[in-house]
Amino acid sequence: MPEARKHGWKEFFQLIFKSKLPWGYYILGLIAMIVSTTIALGLPLVAQQIMEGQIFDNKLIMSYVGWSIVSAIIVSTSAFFFAITAPKTLRSIQKTIWTKFIKIPMSVFIKQPSLQLITRVTSDGKFIDGVISQFKTVINSTYGFIGSLLIMYGMNAKLTLALLPVIPYMLIVSAVVGHFTQKTQNGVQTKYSGLNAYFAERLPKIRLIKAFGKEKKESELGDQMIQQQYTADRKRAFVDLYAEPLMQSVHAIILGIILIYGGILANKGEIKVSEVVAFYMYIGFTYSNVLQYGLFWQGIKAAKGASERISAILDSKSELVKREESFVSALNQSNGDIKLQNVTFSYEDKNVLKNIDFTIPNGKLTAIVGPSGGGKTTIFNLLERFYEPNVGHILLGDRSIEKIHLNEWRASFSYVSQSSQLLSGTIRENITYGVDYDVTDEEVRYAAEMADALDFIEEFPDGFNTEVGEFGSKLSGGQRQRIAIARAFIKNPQYLLLDEATSNIDARSEHAIKEALKKLMKGRTTIVIAHDINTVKEADQIVVIDAGKVSGIGQHSELYKKNSLYRNLVEIQFEKNQKLVSALS
Repeated sequence: MPEARKHGWKEFFQLIFKSKLPWGYYILGLIAMIVSTTIALGLPLVAQQIMEGQIFDNKLIMSYVGWSIVSAIIVSTSAFFFAITAPKTLRSIQKTIWTKFIKIPMSVFIKQPSLQLITRVTSDGKFIDGVISQFKTVINSTYGFIGSLLIMYGMNAKLTLALLPVIPYMLIVSAVVGHFTQKTQNGVQTKYSGLNAYFAERLPKIRLIKAFGKEKKESELGDQMIQQQYTADRKRAFVDLYAEPLMQSVHAIILGIILIYGGILANKGEIKVSEVVAFYMYIGFTYSNVLQYGLFWQGIKAAKGASERISAILDSKSELVKREESFVSALNQSNGDIKLQNVTFSYEDKNVLKNIDFTIPNGKLTAIVGPSGGGKTTIFNLLERFYEPNVGHILLGDRSIEKIHLNEWRASFSYVSQSSQLLSGTIRENITYGVDYDVTDEEVRYAAEMADALDFIEEFPDGFNTEVGEFGSKLSGGQRQRIAIARAFIKNPQYLLLDEATSNIDARSEHAIKEALKKLMKGRTTIVIAHDINTVKEADQIVVIDAGKVSGIGQHSELYKKNSLYRNLVEIQFEKNQKLVSALS
């Protein structure tokens, strides 16, 4: 993931205009705030008249009570609009980010852990709404601040001018408090993201932790993460602790000036006591308005950081889905062979494949073998176009696959691995996942039968409506494999990718899965990665990959004679099988 860039406000404004924010509600809320502030500006003048002895003026009292009620209603109306805008804004920003997540290429995801990216969707969007809401408040506060000063100046210029020097002090204190509050809040947010990522990773792997007896170690690591979070929270608490006396000092200075200098002016007959009371009400109003600038500065710094992090995602180049040619058209004008021509690929600075050249014949079984880490799975990633070659081309016949509609190309592939991925939901939902038409129950049942999954599915009380659990945790490994194979049957792909699809499961499940795979492979172009020589030697073509290069291409008997690496792999497998037979006998 690109680093969040440290410059300007371009990203912030781009983000708020890319997202469909509820501007109408924001404007209505602001109007209601200004109307309420206008009423509030008049209330101290009414209070002044009451203090001047008109307390028994029923019209005046009713006016004060009436306008107070109206002000409260309008404030409630404004709060209502604000309450609506917050979830609407967060929803709009989250939709924008999530839509972009779905569209960006896989190369972006490998640069930053997905668990940390979760905070871009769940947390960062809240800062954007916060600063927009605070911006409305600042506009209203500015209106109230200027209005208060003008009214106070009209009442008594001397007392107003005496209070003016306090305003810069209020702004400085507010800015300093806002700066340190935001700095410590960033620390809290960073540690929170780390703690959230730690627990999100560990909790689904609790079985692994218990199996290796690492409860104490993980408990200690968790304690360290919690301690770091506590330290960040404590720093924030200390800032709040010292911020309160500073803000109170502003209030004390203002109160002192009004009481002392206002008292002097009252003794000289230059101001009425009722006007001093009105001044006190106005300056309290002014004080709360000025504080909003500090809160706004604090919020805008947080929003700027959040918008930079979000924009780093939104500015990433999306995958280009629509291409010049449809898959069906390209397939009809080719022999269906897939060719890798001089393909070189690297993840960041790590070279994985170097000048790969071979052809995957249509309708045949191609096996890819070689030591772990040699680039076999990377070839699958390139075939499904999750990544593009740094050098070279992949062709369908003589047509570059880069020109073929991306979704149509991927739809022509089905991928079954040793750890078949399932999503939370029912068995039926997982079997039909990715199919863009209404699948009938008969089709789902047939796919499950072909995958040798029907028997165990029907043993569940809810059958195809059985929940598979998080990552398919309620099913065994063999059951998950067969669900994945059933999904491939439903998809009916042109090309089938099998990545160690029968490893790490028991012998009975392996036999059932192999039989299901034979049915699935029939008549399809199949590319398989496997260490099981019994699977490999049946292939029409075997490609040996060694350290990112093609070491040999041919059939089993040919490679066994001519390719030393392949012969070594076969002998290792044979020796392993012999040991297993000896152990069981």
